[in-house]
Amino acid sequence: MDKLFQDTLFEEKIEFIIVDSVIGSGYEEDVAKLAIEDEVAYRAARKNMQIHSAVILKINDIFSGFFTFQVNHIAKEFCLLQSAMSLDKKDKKIYSDMVNEIIKQNTYGYPMIMTVSTKHDLECPKVFEALGFKTYLNLSGYAYMVYGTLEQVRMKRLAHATMTNAWTTTRADWLKMKKEWNEKIEKAGEKHNIENPKFASRDGCWQGTNGYSNVILSKNVIENGEVKHKKGKSFNGNASVLDPVACEVILRFCMPTEGKRIYNPFGGGVQFGFIAGSYGYEYVSSEIRQNQCDVNNALCSDFKNVKWIKSNSSKYKPNGKFDLCFSCPPYYKVEKYVDYNGVIPPGELNNISTYEEFLDTLFEGYKKGIEALNDNCFFVIMTGDSRNKDGAYYGCEAEHELFFREEGLHIYNKITYLECEFTRLAHAKKTLDYRKFPKREQKILMFYKGDIKKIKELYPSIGRL
Repeated sequence: MDKLFQDTLFEEKIEFIIVDSVIGSGYEEDVAKLAIEDEVAYRAARKNMQIHSAVILKINDIFSGFFTFQVNHIAKEFCLLQSAMSLDKKDKKIYSDMVNEIIKQNTYGYPMIMTVSTKHDLECPKVFEALGFKTYLNLSGYAYMVYGTLEQVRMKRLAHATMTNAWTTTRADWLKMKKEWNEKIEKAGEKHNIENPKFASRDGCWQGTNGYSNVILSKNVIENGEVKHKKGKSFNGNASVLDPVACEVILRFCMPTEGKRIYNPFGGGVQFGFIAGSYGYEYVSSEIRQNQCDVNNALCSDFKNVKWIKSNSSKYKPNGKFDLCFSCPPYYKVEKYVDYNGVIPPGELNNISTYEEFLDTLFEGYKKGIEALNDNCFFVIMTGDSRNKDGAYYGCEAEHELFFREEGLHIYNKITYLECEFTRLAHAKKTLDYRKFPKREQKILMFYKGDIKKIKELYPSIGRL
């Protein structure tokens, strides 16, 4: 017997059959039984999952495996769903060939997404990486992968970081994305000779210059025989700064599919504008301090349509219509904002003598934004309460909700933005005797102007998570 005849005799017959739907293909029972036996792919036994397309694997004319998939033209993505091979037929080469057969079906150029277990022998990161898939998120023993670019699944990554209305900003992936944005802002600062471009950290901003962050993030050292106090991270007077990841999430989730323009009254720091510019959107911000406008405009000078305009936001009327309004105004009497030469400009919110005047000024600025906001669009506020001299909260968050409702907008989302509790725990040792619990959260309030029923139609689909 010659070798050619030997190879042909013992060569297995491998066949891949593409079916538009498992239901109606004649393989319903085979797929269901194997899915149940496999355990990981058990969902493929359900009828609502068998409506999807599949590759059926036959070895020597015997049903030996399957891989279900779905093409989502609305989200413009190609989803790989469940897969399994008969226990006595498991083979990485054949399994990989089955995946390649699915890849061939993607004639649309859509990103192909797949969630795999780090513990599975076939449906695992190593097998899919060898086929060109990339991991964009590791979570709870699963790898979320894409055959395409990481930019194509950025929205999914953001969605996984914000699955509920409590956004925990100390999670590993959140911090990783935050670091990436801060590095980009730092590079812009180096390019345009702007020192400390992201304007410090939010750590300890609630306590002011005498807060506990100055205690626990500083230390005493001996220099030249003398005891000296080093302030550590509490530079910039504990000034607050916007979280770039929160900005990105708000931008991506609250901008309509056809949206292009963003308006920010009481503009403040660079973060939202920098991110909007990175995505190619037009961004207009009203800001009362010239120094803040100059720095931000320099940092964003590489973007085409990003601009801070020196103006009093309570009086400024932006030109044209906008598809998203966002504002993160200062807390009342928490931080001090100054312009060049340490001058506080007239009308600066935190220099207003009474809380009532502060609110009136703030809400006048919002009214200008509401007038400029297109119908069926979001107005998002990132805010929080501060305490008066007696230690009681002003109630600023609740008054925001009442104001926007009275202006005809829907209170659509109330999100709790959770920050690091480290300095707050130290602060609690002193404040709990007064039954005062240190604040480690802010509120992100999403108000909607228009017909809520149109949101799904007018905003981009997130697709399968």
